[in-house]
Amino acid sequence: MKNMITKILSAGLVISFLPGCIKDKGNYKYDYGNSVTIRYATYSYNAFLKDTIKVYPMRTWSNPNDTTEFEHAWFINGKQVSDEPILKYVGQELGQFSAYYYMKDKRSGIQFPAASQVNLNVTSPYGAGWGLLYEKDGESELAHVRVAGTTYFDYTGLYKAFNDGESMGSDPVKIRDYYVTGGRGMYVLQNGGQGPIELDANTLKKKLVAKNVFTQGPPTDFKPVDIGFFPTTDFMVNHNGNVYARVLPQNALPYAIPWVSTPLYITGGLKVGDIWDTWTTMSGWGILYEKTGNRLLRLRTYVPNMGNPAIAIDTFPVPEVPYPANYTSLQRMGNWQYVWGGTFNDGWNFMDGALILRSPDDNNLYWQTFEFNSDGVFPKITPGTRVPFQGNSVVTAQSKFTAVKPRDYLFFTGGSNNDELWYYDARTGAPVVKYATTPSKINVITAHDNGNSIGVGLEDGTFIVYDISNQVIVDGVSKELHRLTGLGKVVDVIVKGGYTN
Repeated sequence: MKNMITKILSAGLVISFLPGCIKDKGNYKYDYGNSVTIRYATYSYNAFLKDTIKVYPMRTWSNPNDTTEFEHAWFINGKQVSDEPILKYVGQELGQFSAYYYMKDKRSGIQFPAASQVNLNVTSPYGAGWGLLYEKDGESELAHVRVAGTTYFDYTGLYKAFNDGESMGSDPVKIRDYYVTGGRGMYVLQNGGQGPIELDANTLKKKLVAKNVFTQGPPTDFKPVDIGFFPTTDFMVNHNGNVYARVLPQNALPYAIPWVSTPLYITGGLKVGDIWDTWTTMSGWGILYEKTGNRLLRLRTYVPNMGNPAIAIDTFPVPEVPYPANYTSLQRMGNWQYVWGGTFNDGWNFMDGALILRSPDDNNLYWQTFEFNSDGVFPKITPGTRVPFQGNSVVTAQSKFTAVKPRDYLFFTGGSNNDELWYYDARTGAPVVKYATTPSKINVITAHDNGNSIGVGLEDGTFIVYDISNQVIVDGVSKELHRLTGLGKVVDVIVKGGYTN
C-alpha cells in the first residue's frame, strides 16, 4: 500500500509540473496550405465500352494566384488510375465505378478531397441494334450497327478487338443473340478455325468453344447449320439434321451448361431442316421442320408434368375439323416440297403460321396458312387456305425470306443474281411488289422486330438498312436508311436484343 501511495504521489507531481514546462505566449499559427474546394458540374458520367470518359473538376482556391503547385490523384476500386488534373478514363469493363479525386498542396503536404465521388457508368453499345457476321480475307468477323434515332454508328472487326487479336475462325454460317441469366449471349456457327463459339453479346469476349463442351466429345463431322434458344433448352442442328440439346436449369449460370453428345430422337425420326424464327418467349411454343417425315413438329417449354428444365417435342396436333380438300397435311406433307415456313403476329399462346410449298404436280409454289392456338398446355391447329403463291415466278433456289411479323408482309429475294428485294402482302394476297435492286447478290435479309425496317447483307460486303414503314410502302419508292461497306462478304444479320429464339 505504501508503494502504491508513493507512485500516485510521484505521478501527481509530474502532472502538476508539466504546465510549467510550456511557454504559452498565446499566439497560435496553423498552416492550412493553399486550401481548395473541389466539386463537379455533374456527378454521373456515361460512356460506352472502350470509349473515354473525361471528368473536369471545378476548383475554388483560397489563393487564386497560386493554382499550379498541386499534385493530383484519381482512384477507382482503391487503385490509382491517373495523376492528371483531368480524368480521362477508358471503360474496359461494363458496370458502375466510383472515382475519388484528391489534390495535394506540394508546399504544405496537405491533401484536399473532392466533395463527393464521381460515378462512371460504362455500358455496351452492342446490346441493341443490328449484329453482323461477315467473312473478310478468309476470316470470320463480327460487326455491329447501333441506331440512335436517325443516326447510325458502325463498329467492325469486333471479335479481334475484344479477344486480344485472335482470329475468330473461318467459313462462317450463322449468328444468334439470346438471353442468358444476367445478360445476353451470342452464338457463332462457323466450320473453320476453332469452330462454333459462344460469346458474351455485350462485351463480345469469347466464353466457350462448342467442341470442348460436349458431354462425351463433339459429334463426328461436326458442322452445325442452325441453332435455336428456348427458355429451358437450346438446340443445335448438325449439317446431317441431327439435333443436339443442352438443358438449362432455372437461373442457370451463363456459359456453364454442356451440350449432350447423344442426338435427340422421337418416333418417326428427327432430322431437322429448319428451326422457325418464332417469338417463343411470347407464344410459348416453337416450330421445327423435320425432313424424315416431311412434317412440322411443335415444341413447348416449361412442361409441368415433366418438371423443369424440360421441353416437349411432338408432332402437330390433328385439327378438330378436317383439312380442306386443297390443303397439305402438316403432319405429313407427302411429295410436296418444303421451301419456307414462318409465323406472323406472334402473341400470347398464338401464332399465324405460313408455309411456301412446291407442288409435285405442276412444280409451282403455293402459300398455305394455319392458326396456332393454345391454352398454355394443349395446342390447337386451325387450317387456313392453300393458294398459288404470287411470287412463284420470282423465287429461285437462291431466294431468302423474312417475315415482317407485326404487319403480315413477307420479304424475299429473287432475280437471276438474287439481287432483287420483293415483298408479298399476306393479308390481302395481292401480287408481289419489287421493292429494290441491290448492287450485289443478297446473302441474307432480316426484318426488324418493330416491322419498320429490314437489314440486307450482300455478297460484296455491303450491309443496307431499308425503311419498310407503311408510308414507304404506300409511296412505292424504296428508301435507304443506312449503308455500311467494306465487310468482305456479309453472311448473317440479326436483331440484337430482339425476340427471335
